[in-house]
Amino acid sequence: MPTPTPPLPPLHPLLYLFALANLVLGTGAFVMGGILDVVAQDLGVPVGAVGQNMSAYAFSTAVLAPLLMVLTGGWSRRAAVLLALALFALGTLVCALAPNLSVLLAGRVLMGAGALFTPLAAGMAVALSEPAQRGKALSLTFLGMSLSYVVGVPLAPGWACNGVGAGPWRWCSCSLWPWRCCCATACRSTCRRRAPVLPAWVAC
Repeated sequence: MPTPTPPLPPLHPLLYLFALANLVLGTGAFVMGGILDVVAQDLGVPVGAVGQNMSAYAFSTAVLAPLLMVLTGGWSRRAAVLLALALFALGTLVCALAPNLSVLLAGRVLMGAGALFTPLAAGMAVALSEPAQRGKALSLTFLGMSLSYVVGVPLAPGWACNGVGAGPWRWCSCSLWPWRCCCATACRSTCRRRAPVLPAWVAC
């Protein structure tokens, strides 16, 4: 009789944190595209000028994130992940407090640099999974990003436009900041607590 295949171990708990972090990052990155007119009215600039924030984010993601990937190549992946989440959280806070378009664009550049998190999370997902589970691990990690397109981005503009007081879009942006800090704290503590079962380059 054929030998029964042993059951595969459950996916590492960090992958669920990565999915949540990608949900928050994806929502924060692309929600601005749906509230350009609201932001333009609050900052007193044309809608076309505010649209540059999407270009600033995309440029930063394409240039700064890969550069940071190279510069942090000698770091533990945990440290690099925490840096990425910190940059994204800082960029979000800068955008929420931006008094003018220039500061808003600077915040978006920081957020784009923080997008380094997504490829780092993908690499860690592969390293933390058995070969037969790596496809499933990547699917779970990127599930958060997919959900941000169908849940976070469509719902957040309505929240931003219906806020109370001046600049309601700022509250929408700032409200995501604690979630990013929670994700960073959870990733840091989970890596440390499970250090004996993690590869050295992840847990250090």
